[in-house]
Amino acid sequence: MPALNVEFTEDELTRLRGRAALAGRSLKQHVHDVTVQEADRLAFVEGAVEEAARVLPGVTARFPEGQR
Repeated sequence: MPALNVEFTEDELTRLRGRAALAGRSLKQHVHDVTVQEADRLAFVEGAVEEAARVLPGVTARFPEGQR
């Protein structure tokens, strides 16, 4: 399985260990999960922005400002 070697400061590593402990996971599993979740979050946001750009012209045409 592919792997990454990521460097952290001592402070960063301490914080990550604390968060992993709170989540009841190993440090390795926590870093994996957080990294994948962030990639998924960014993909969702990018998709939402694209969808908003696609539908916004129709919404503004149907509900122009000033007609309230």
